[in-house]
Amino acid sequence: MRIRTAALSAVILAAVALVLPQTAGAVSPAAGPPNISTPPMGWNSRSLGCNVSDISVRQAVNAMATLASAGYTYVIIDDCWEAKQRDGSGNLTADPTRFPAGMRPLIAYVHSKGLKFGLNLSAGTQTCTGAAPGSYSHEATDGALVKSWGVDYVKYDWCSIPTANFPGQTSEQIAQALYPSMRQALGDDIAFAMNNEDGNSVPWLWGSQLATTWRTNVVTKPIADNYTSMLTIWETNMLRGQYATPHSFTDPDLLEAGLGGMTATEYQTQFSLWAMDNAPLILQASPAKAPANIVANPQVIAVDQDKLGLHAEFVSTDGWYHVLSKPLANGDLAVVLYNESDRETTISTTATKLKLPVAKQYRVQDLWTGAVSTTTGGLSAAVPAHGVAMYRISAQGKGAAKAAPYLTYEVDPATVLGDNKPSTVQPGVHNHIVTRVTNTGGTEDATNVTLSLAAPAGWTVAPLTKPSTKKLAAGKTFTVTWNVTPPVGTAQQNWNLTGAVNYGWGNGKKAQAAEVGGGAVVYLATAPDAGTSYLSDVPWSSAVNHLGPVEKDMSGGNAAAGDGLPITIGGVTYAKGLGTEAPAEVDYYAAGRCTSVQFYAGIDDEVDVPGVVHGSSDFQVWADGELVADTGVLTGGDAPKQVTADVTGAKYVRLIATNGGDNAFFDHADFADAKITCG
Repeated sequence: MRIRTAALSAVILAAVALVLPQTAGAVSPAAGPPNISTPPMGWNSRSLGCNVSDISVRQAVNAMATLASAGYTYVIIDDCWEAKQRDGSGNLTADPTRFPAGMRPLIAYVHSKGLKFGLNLSAGTQTCTGAAPGSYSHEATDGALVKSWGVDYVKYDWCSIPTANFPGQTSEQIAQALYPSMRQALGDDIAFAMNNEDGNSVPWLWGSQLATTWRTNVVTKPIADNYTSMLTIWETNMLRGQYATPHSFTDPDLLEAGLGGMTATEYQTQFSLWAMDNAPLILQASPAKAPANIVANPQVIAVDQDKLGLHAEFVSTDGWYHVLSKPLANGDLAVVLYNESDRETTISTTATKLKLPVAKQYRVQDLWTGAVSTTTGGLSAAVPAHGVAMYRISAQGKGAAKAAPYLTYEVDPATVLGDNKPSTVQPGVHNHIVTRVTNTGGTEDATNVTLSLAAPAGWTVAPLTKPSTKKLAAGKTFTVTWNVTPPVGTAQQNWNLTGAVNYGWGNGKKAQAAEVGGGAVVYLATAPDAGTSYLSDVPWSSAVNHLGPVEKDMSGGNAAAGDGLPITIGGVTYAKGLGTEAPAEVDYYAAGRCTSVQFYAGIDDEVDVPGVVHGSSDFQVWADGELVADTGVLTGGDAPKQVTADVTGAKYVRLIATNGGDNAFFDHADFADAKITCG
């Protein structure tokens, strides 16, 4: 879940764009990027770190066979391939233990498999691990050496730069002096990946003058295998897109699919966004573990490798929901509807907003399902949380082949604009879930429309209203309400609901069948029992803490779980409560059945040093977005303050401890003796 709001996200994007320099520096002596017409595709050994070896690279080469036909051709060794010192002639040489035969036989093996070989060099005095010599002052000889080996790709890092040798020069000026030397030594036929992660050198302003690709994630450094890292890097990459050219591409870093830190939906999202941005498609996971159903999708790869080489642009965005477009060489338009939020939502656009040519109808191909449909101009999809819908759209005139009308199936649509959290369901009770299908396309009627909804094993699902209709005219919507009942004892977590719409189209003998799917995430939670319960005995729905976890029945302690002390405020010790390190937020599902929350608020004595530091925090209680209690700022010098908050009827109750308006140091904020009373 993103901490920032959608509005703040949009402000950040706009603000960063405003402060970017708008003029590129002069780069010489290289003239233009290498002769590489499309973004490189392949595998990088980063996950192996300094365990990379001749054997492990050959294993990756063999595993690449199944992906080579999809376009994955580069096998790239990252750092740690070099020996710790140059040889007697001053040349780079491979580590004798891990690459005993040197680079030439390995490169020949890669080439024998129809693949290309890449390796890492550094523009400084050492490589980024500090384990081997860099190419500083050896650019010409190192470039000639690797070229003689048959290297096809060089990733040129920016580490251990001797800035003292460039007095009075900026990072940009130093980079513009060092990178062209290696680029010139390599020549026009070797892909040159400029891996400059120093934002002060603004590589996006001048990288396209000499590099095949140039790194854009200068703030976050290497990508991590999680959704937040991927999302932040993509946002930055979109800001740099205006500087890309058809032969020099933005590089938001490696593909993470297969590593296991994200869901299949999130990996599919990364692959789609990277393809829209003409990014290099370089795998970090072992080729044997990279999911082919994602990374080898030929339709998505075709968007990335399109000869027109244009970077995606925003058609619309509000910070959570994005519409992206990218013109393709044959006149088609690639479109992505991206739902950044934590809840499925319907994202819509039109042919006019997409700046498509005026046409009788438009052919819409879903690049992930393969389904083809037609629309007269509307495009809409129920996009899962953290997911995308990706299309290739072409204008069609009279006589165009007919296809199924474009239908949108929404499972549990949001009832409030901007609602970005999953709906909550309770175990052992009937929860009402709404589904609706809309004939968005407008080309013709859909007939014999039947909706289905499925839940996890053991759950029961039953329609409350008729789940079918004989006809759904263009522009019309059909809604069904369902009873969804999870069994008692179901784990408190997110669960998936899936569904489908089966329908017909066309008349008489030409009538055909079609299907469209949909899904949603719901959060299962159990409200507190009747009576008064300690909040430390009630499972929370979410908890965010500045340092380490929120602790139950002990102080916040330090970063490790369970390292707190007995909760003590002003010399008074409490057996029960919550210990946090502000800023912190703890949410509880109340199901509208609870009436009050009570606790003693204060800064724990474990950080109180009289006359030196006290810590500070403002303790708040929120009920469904309404502030119902606020202590004001309390410090370690204050006695515990009793708080009673009216939360009658609230579905969710949130406890917040702020940092007191100064900093987040020594703010060990306790909700002592915290209780909730429910009916």
